[in-house]
Parts: sequence; structure tokens; C-alpha cells
Amino acid sequence: MSTLATIIVLHKTKYGESSVIIHGYSSDNGRCGFLMKKPGKGGALSLLHPLSIIEAELSENPRGDLRYIKSFRSLHSLPGIRESLSKSSLAIYISELIFRTIHEYSPSAGFFSFLVKSILLLEELKEDYANFHIWFLVEFAKEAGYSPEKNFSDGALFDIISASFTKTPQAGTRCFSVEDSAILATILDKREESIHILRITGGRRSHFAKQMTIFLSYHFGFNINIHSLDILHEVFE
Repeated sequence: MSTLATIIVLHKTKYGESSVIIHGYSSDNGRCGFLMKKPGKGGALSLLHPLSIIEAELSENPRGDLRYIKSFRSLHSLPGIRESLSKSSLAIYISELIFRTIHEYSPSAGFFSFLVKSILLLEELKEDYANFHIWFLVEFAKEAGYSPEKNFSDGALFDIISASFTKTPQAGTRCFSVEDSAILATILDKREESIHILRITGGRRSHFAKQMTIFLSYHFGFNINIHSLDILHEVFE
């Protein structure tokens, strides 16, 4: 029996000589993995790039838990993400973030919708998207249930543990710097507009992303090590 599923591709892993495992997030299955036979010379694997959105025909695998992808089609061509070095680097970073943080296999329609809207936003942006990933980190934290409190005032620091801003950090707290706290406050206040209005250096952008990763690591309860962040820093330096 075959079923259809909409899948956001996160990662591909070689499996034997003739197959690959497609890791993704599905509207119906949540975090998931599927087996697929390597295509011939048609180059279909190139369509399964990070953050590609596909509709796949699935069949059961009598030999294991991973179902087979019998066939698939792209729901969005995403030429901007596929052909732009900077956008494809952002896609690799975001897909790795999701791959390393979302471990639950139960689906969330709200989270899936958020991912699709974010991917299409990245595709549509024509310029000034160097801040896209730091905006995404803040929105991702909200979607994951760890939304920073919007209680910023001038000079306040963002406390990682309480997920709120404070002007009087207590002993043992872990806070963002003044600069990173102000960036977070801007993103919380301006939402998508912050992608365009923030004027910060590549170094500051990278530092903020690392601080947000520490924040997420604390609240997820495990260390999140994103290998592609350094590459992303080089692209937007």
C-alpha cells in the first residue's frame, strides 16, 4: 500500500551501494527517515537539497522501520536557494539546526507550516538576507516552546536561564552581552522586518548566533553543535 507525504529534506546519508537515507521533517510523520534507491543519470538527487520541499510516494519496508520513497516531485522549485551560494549556505545551516535539535517523531502541523513559510521567505528575499539565520533562530526558539520574554529596556541583558531581560543579573545567571541583548530585542520587536533593518557586522552576527545556540542548548537539555555556522560566517563576513 502506498501513501503520500509532504517532506522537508534535511540531510542525505549514503546507505549501501545503491540507496540513500533521506532525513526530513514531514507534515504527517514529524522527524523522519526514508530509504530511496539511487536514481540513474537523471540527477534526481540534486533536487533533494537541504530545505527542499517534496511530495513523496511511500511504501512499507518489510525488512525494517524505514519506509521506501518510491517516487517524489518537488512542490517548490526554489531556484534562489539552489543557485545562490549564500542562500544555499543558509539552507544548510537551518537544515542542520533542525536535524540536530528536533528528535521527536510526532508531527506538528504548526511547526511544519512555520518551516515551509520560512523556506519560502528565504527563497523570495532578493537582498539583505545576511540576517536571515539569526531571525530564524529567534523564531525557531518560539516554535520550540522557549520564547524569550519581550521585556527589554535600554541597558538590560538577556538572561539565558530565565529567558527574560534583566538590569540586575543575579549570581549564577548567564547573560547575553549588551550588544547581543539589543539584537535579540530588535528581532523580538520587529519580527521579519529585523532581517532588513539590523545593521551589524559579520562577527557580531556570528557571535549572536552562537549565543542563541547556547540558549537553545540550555533549554533543550543537550549541547547543540552546528558545524555549518563557521562556513556561514565566512560567506557573510
